[in-house]
Amino acid sequence: MKKIILATVIMLTGCTAEIPNDTINYERIRTPSPMFQTIPNEQNIPNENECYSPLNFDRRKAIWLSYIDLAPMLSADNADDFSMAFDSACLDITELGCNTIYVHVRPFGDALYDSVLFPPSEYLCGDYDPLEIICDTAHGYGLSVHAWINPLRLQTADKLADFTDFKTSEWFINGDDKVSYIDSNGHLWLNPAYSEVRDLIAEGAYEIAENYDIDGIHYDDYFYPTTDSDFDAKCFAETGADSSLDEWRRDNISKMCHEIYKTVKSVDSRIEVSISPQGNMENNYHKLYADVKKWISEEGYCDRVIPQIYFGYDNTVKPFISTLNEWQQICESGNVALDIGLAIYKIGSEEEFTDNTSIIARQIEDCSLCQGVSLYSYSSLFGENRNDERIINERESIRNALSKY
Repeated sequence: MKKIILATVIMLTGCTAEIPNDTINYERIRTPSPMFQTIPNEQNIPNENECYSPLNFDRRKAIWLSYIDLAPMLSADNADDFSMAFDSACLDITELGCNTIYVHVRPFGDALYDSVLFPPSEYLCGDYDPLEIICDTAHGYGLSVHAWINPLRLQTADKLADFTDFKTSEWFINGDDKVSYIDSNGHLWLNPAYSEVRDLIAEGAYEIAENYDIDGIHYDDYFYPTTDSDFDAKCFAETGADSSLDEWRRDNISKMCHEIYKTVKSVDSRIEVSISPQGNMENNYHKLYADVKKWISEEGYCDRVIPQIYFGYDNTVKPFISTLNEWQQICESGNVALDIGLAIYKIGSEEEFTDNTSIIARQIEDCSLCQGVSLYSYSSLFGENRNDERIINERESIRNALSKY
């Protein structure tokens, strides 16, 4: 891994191996910024003799490993035991037929890696760097590794108050509006309206991309946590200008996405940036203030979009096929790859998924015109119920579907 010590480059202040034949080489050009200048019309590709060459597959067959999936492995108090546990997970994943993993490295404004920007995660139990081991181990299996972050969600107040050397803790302790919301689970949230917040999130993406041999930065649908105007009334009054609250919020999220993209590409333009919004486009736009259509149709926001189409065929609001068709039509107007997120976790908890064996395999087959699929999540197939006959059968049907994908 790179393990380069960050210095002045992390102090943003503005607002604003050999690759297999079936991998992607993106041609996008970043918009130059004061801190990250590139030569116009040229990719930013470091000297391949001095750095890692990102691995990204043209046909994506992925699985998400959330912090919940990682927690049992992270209970290891030494690097060898964690390495052994994660090696077993990689074996499971490759035998299933996947070629890519999205690994949760910052679930609550914390770090499952060596960071100078975010406090260490409560899930860390030993003196070792999990992300370094994850990259080395997964790449040994030929798996592409994407570091998955939740940009705005933070730890609970008691945990955040334990740290004093990080911006998020400082903002919280000082009563700064940049940390201004507590959700139903007690988690604090950052306010993306502030340029300092967006800068910190972009710096965090840079820190991971610069210091680790990752193949991508990934984030999901944790955008605005509420539609309540009290969340950011003060900031909106000061900076909202002539726009509506909804328009202003969508612009804030788009600015954040652009900053992440620009910053990651400043490290290496081959590192992929992907976003996984909700499968319900109306919810994205009106409740989370995520202008996904803009990110798809315009350059500079993401390379790949992975909508969470966690619906069955009989869903009365968003049936799977019509929702899939909607996303395919939307993505025809842009240049981003389209993968479909599928809900393995609903087996055993939702009637249609429980009563129909091989429903996920069927959905994989229905996604044949997309660039990939992604399965949520690892423990749904390889957790405590991994030896249940139903789960064994589901794994086999998924394995067969992925082998033809």
